[in-house]
Amino acid sequence: MQKAQKVHKSPSRATPRRVMFDHRGAFARVSCVAALCLACLTSSVASVRDAGAPGGVVFTLAVAFAFSIESSRLARLLPPTPTLTTQMCAGVLLRNIPGVRTAVGAIDGDAATTVRALALGLILSRAGLASDADAWRRRARATTAMALAPATCETLVVSGMGAWLFSLNASTAFALGFLMSAISLAVVVPPALELKREGLGEDAGVADLILGASILDGIYCIVGFGICAEIAGSGGSGGTTAWKAPTQIVVGALGGAATAELALRSGTLSAPGRPPSAGAMDASIILSLVMVILFAAKELDANGGGALMCVTFCVRVASAWRRLGLDDALANACAFMNTLWNDFTAPLLFVVIGCSLDLWAMTADVAGKALAIIFVGGAARALGAFFASSASEGAGLRERAFVALAWMPKATIQAALASVVYDDAVREHGANSPQALNGEKLLQTALLCVLITAPLGAWCIAYYAPKMLTKKTPTDDGSVGSV
Repeated sequence: MQKAQKVHKSPSRATPRRVMFDHRGAFARVSCVAALCLACLTSSVASVRDAGAPGGVVFTLAVAFAFSIESSRLARLLPPTPTLTTQMCAGVLLRNIPGVRTAVGAIDGDAATTVRALALGLILSRAGLASDADAWRRRARATTAMALAPATCETLVVSGMGAWLFSLNASTAFALGFLMSAISLAVVVPPALELKREGLGEDAGVADLILGASILDGIYCIVGFGICAEIAGSGGSGGTTAWKAPTQIVVGALGGAATAELALRSGTLSAPGRPPSAGAMDASIILSLVMVILFAAKELDANGGGALMCVTFCVRVASAWRRLGLDDALANACAFMNTLWNDFTAPLLFVVIGCSLDLWAMTADVAGKALAIIFVGGAARALGAFFASSASEGAGLRERAFVALAWMPKATIQAALASVVYDDAVREHGANSPQALNGEKLLQTALLCVLITAPLGAWCIAYYAPKMLTKKTPTDDGSVGSV
């Protein structure tokens, strides 16, 4: 007889096991964060030596980036607060809280310049690829008016107030005017792309108007500022530098078109008749070419022409892909750039901009006069934008008012160029010279403008876009209507 096998019945209730370490608890999260920070610190020190140690540039950028990412969570708890607001505030706190800057370190000028250049290249690439050249041609008159009229109004007002309140000479006053008039592509372009994807304001062409005009506005102000800053810093005459503006425009437009044709015909980018490239590959090639153009333009002192060349290059590539039926390649490249911007570049850029704001260096007298210049110049810009947007077909009062609000933010160009006049004056005339003191006033005014207008403008765009713009939705018969 076979021996009966014992049957082990499973208990009706599972026996609870003793958990030694609960990964969901607060202690576990703190331990994981501490271990991750320790690992990052040791690896950075081992790989880049002094730059990765506390106080080094790599360590400082890593800490600033981590603070920026964490501060973004606070913005999500306070809708519709844009994330750039809390990211810039994180940078301001890192720079201005006593003891923190000593412990963490300061972001040096070269590192901040590299971050801003990378962000500018990505912004120009995204704007160029998302732009429709045919729509630009149809709205050429409105785009040109929107780019030039508000910036010119603000330039004249700010220049006059700068000469009156700060006793600036003509070249320095106009350098301040062009510096303060440049709209922030980093603040305006991403929401404009989001409006384009959601169809808000499509009847009035609000997104296309903002994209095209903001790029031209930036180029116009960069070229104007470069000419005036060179005159103010070196004491040269306007006739020796005025020729640079038309030269940069012509070379930038022709060079961008030639670069696009070369990249497409050489097979570097996706083209018909060859295996499709991944979106990351196309985007990386485009960004690499854009960064080469920007850094070469910086060395040649032709920042405006370099920006125009980058935009022209990306617009021509996007138009060629649409014409050849490579919409998937365009969509994949844009998706990769969007991810790169949202997850890495934007948090790093805005915290670096915040770290450039030294509140302790501002004096009450300069701050008060700077606030007057900022608000009066902003009012002149808003009026100019409201009247200039009337050239856009289909734009009603609500759309024009929204565009006037969207034309408020200043950040990237001001943070990148604010110290140019001061640095040139120190190099040519000395740190205590009147030229250097005037350059310091420009620097403080521009940075205070960034601190005020960037968060306020971004909040206005996020809050008023759904309230003031209509959205196209498909109707029952398959056509498209506005709601």
